[in-house]
Amino acid sequence: MKVYVAEQAGFCFGVKRALDIIDQLYEKGHEIQIHGQLIHNPTVLENLKARGIECIDSLEQLDPSKTLIIRTHGIPKEVENNLKEKGIKYVDTTCPLVKKLQKRIEELNSQDTRIVIVGDRNHPEIIAAKSYAPEAKVINSEEEARGFDTKGSSISVVAQTTLDSNFFDKMVAILEEKTKKENLYVYDTICSATKERQEAVKKLASKVDFVVVVGGKNSSNTKKLYNIALKKNKNTIHIEKSSDLYLYQDDANFRKQAAHLQSIGITAGASTPPEEIEKVKLFFNKFKLTPDKEMNHGGSKRNANTGYEYRES
Repeated sequence: MKVYVAEQAGFCFGVKRALDIIDQLYEKGHEIQIHGQLIHNPTVLENLKARGIECIDSLEQLDPSKTLIIRTHGIPKEVENNLKEKGIKYVDTTCPLVKKLQKRIEELNSQDTRIVIVGDRNHPEIIAAKSYAPEAKVINSEEEARGFDTKGSSISVVAQTTLDSNFFDKMVAILEEKTKKENLYVYDTICSATKERQEAVKKLASKVDFVVVVGGKNSSNTKKLYNIALKKNKNTIHIEKSSDLYLYQDDANFRKQAAHLQSIGITAGASTPPEEIEKVKLFFNKFKLTPDKEMNHGGSKRNANTGYEYRES
């Protein structure tokens, strides 16, 4: 069995930058609190917690004696203003590309244009970004795009930095159908690392028998990688961490199908630690497959716990 890792996988610049800042503060003896989850990865959050670094949900939980960290997704403008008004010192680890999106929205908000943000309205990045233009419209489906009233002033479209680039293009195309092109201004704010990872997983999923996507279940960019891989290869699973694979190892259906695999591809979200990727790689390199003879019958089975379908070769 050959194991391949996508050319672009794991920590992106923004995540690595944030963790480096925290490491430096920690080494200098700072006690640290983070406003919200720094990133959407359980392994990283567990490691931070083990070092006494806690995530807080509101300023009421803030300990003035500790150093406050702003999460990589950013925080709403009113929350940041509140920090400044109260004289609370903080270290901002918002991803520079997320900051760029916020500034773009703020600039557009001062112009005679309607703002459309393509992304998940419940994601922290979009909640923070929309605070710079409260009247902006967030859309996240073809139905919402088709239902958007394009009559009136010009429309300016931006994207969540972790959005599927093909999905963004589709949303823009729908809006173009509904309005004059000269009234539509498109700002591609998807981060380059996101695009590179998406292209890499497309190539990977097309050449292997099975794909493993590693990353937080609530990670936007990881979910996008999973969906892209699944379109290219139906034999795709999404796990949060390497230890999740042992649940599959004990599944007779999975073991049976895995016995026929010639190649496995691994990719990971932008907040997945490199050591988790290595552990997944090691798992498959060492995985001893002994198919259950009793399972040697035709048809397919769907595991009730994983929801994954295993077919006969």
